[in-house]
Amino acid sequence: MFAFKSQVSDHSTKTFRAAALVIIAGTLFRILLASVIDPGVDEAYAIAVGTQWQLSWFDHPPMAFWWVKAMREIARPFFGQDVPVLVLRLPFVIAFTMTSVVMFSLTSRLWGPRAGLWMVLALTLAPFFSVSAGSWVVPDGPLLLFLSLTAWLMERILFSRDAPERERCLWLAAGLTLGLAGLSKYHAAIFAMGAALFIIGTPHRRHLTRPAPWLAVLIAGMVASPVFIWNVQHDWVAFVFQSSRGVGSDGPDWSGFARSVFGQAAYLGPWTLVGALAASSLVLRASAIRCGPAGFLAALGLPTILLFTAVPLWGGDALPHWQMPGWLFLLPILGHSIATLEAWRHSAARAARSFAFAAGAVLAVGILAVLVIRYTPPSQAETARLGLNAFLEESVTWRGLADNLIERGLLPSSTTVTTPPERPLVVAFNWVDASRLAEALGARASVRVFGGDPRGFAFLADHAAWTGRDVLIIGRPDVFDRGLRTVRPLFTRIDRQAPVAVEIGGETLFDAQVAIGRNLISFYPLPYPRR
Repeated sequence: MFAFKSQVSDHSTKTFRAAALVIIAGTLFRILLASVIDPGVDEAYAIAVGTQWQLSWFDHPPMAFWWVKAMREIARPFFGQDVPVLVLRLPFVIAFTMTSVVMFSLTSRLWGPRAGLWMVLALTLAPFFSVSAGSWVVPDGPLLLFLSLTAWLMERILFSRDAPERERCLWLAAGLTLGLAGLSKYHAAIFAMGAALFIIGTPHRRHLTRPAPWLAVLIAGMVASPVFIWNVQHDWVAFVFQSSRGVGSDGPDWSGFARSVFGQAAYLGPWTLVGALAASSLVLRASAIRCGPAGFLAALGLPTILLFTAVPLWGGDALPHWQMPGWLFLLPILGHSIATLEAWRHSAARAARSFAFAAGAVLAVGILAVLVIRYTPPSQAETARLGLNAFLEESVTWRGLADNLIERGLLPSSTTVTTPPERPLVVAFNWVDASRLAEALGARASVRVFGGDPRGFAFLADHAAWTGRDVLIIGRPDVFDRGLRTVRPLFTRIDRQAPVAVEIGGETLFDAQVAIGRNLISFYPLPYPRR
């Protein structure tokens, strides 16, 4: 008997070590990835608008932008005004490592360390979680961390018999972490609704007769209050913008629905998606299980998955990464199912390991393809033939632009000026180009948008400071002439300049168009309610 216990203990220790190895290897991999891959356009945007303290932002709650601003302040004494992207990414890499640890702890506590190991493998090998949420400057990183902490605390509340004082503390901590999730991304509201529906619809509703859950709700609202205060000050512009993205009027968009489904399969890996759905449907068939931990996790994850997958069916727009926070909470169920099959049939274990190796290989091939395009890109003619122009223009750093503008005397060579109004003003015609310009030019210039879709650029420093000054206007060829016609009344005159080659791996990606707007008369009218 004692020998059996020793064998079980040794097996568990080996499993914990294997899980720790996966998490550590995943962290090192993401740090390497963060050091060699250019910022995506969403990252460039977050870095560009995360230059000042605000209560919230146009697109998202403030947490990711606060992290960017905080890292700038911490790293500025070491790197100056232009802090490397790797440094700005580090909090997001660390946050996902913590998410992995929390989710392993949750899964192991429910179903044993072997289930936790399989969950961590699935999480680490999913392209979205490892690459985007795990290493990029996007709101998903802090969101997943605080949602996983909230789930960890609530699982302890609902399925453990703690003393009343300890349970009260757990409720209050859950309110805090849920509020922090609300400061990260609006998905926190759907998570909260799923948790509430599970509690109300099961015998766990008895918890609602005590004050602690209601105090937790109050704490969550207070912690997330900066989002509401900022929106009140700006006529609820962020809520209007986000809600409008899911509203359509032309009937079902079946192609959009297909893109949503296949996009989720690409972001997770098709085997992970199918396996998580199959595992969840199997364990939820029994009513007793629906009231247990598996039912709780499904209630946290499925509303987000189903809601955003269904958005194209009423004509709205949906991006496949919107569903990913929901999939996070189905992965423990997948890990549990694989561990159960593994103990029952060795062939199932071999199949699971084969899928893990396949997922790792696909992830590696995808990353290798990105690196090949970045460092040994096709020629300009080949890029045009493959239809990759627009994708690459938005996806990679605009190299060569700043050096050329400095040589012409259109930008200062130093970044010693620290306040935005003292820097030259550079104007783009949309938020995508503005994000890439801000990344390329760094602290040498302040970038703003003169166009109908400025997003967070509309809410930066006071625009009046640049009135009467010359303005540098830069854009991609396909929108530049139309944009110039739109902004011409805002200047005394506009002088066209020679274009600048934007490069990728020594090849010309496109020729950025350049002009100087003389004597700015007034700023482009904002398309949003009052600031």
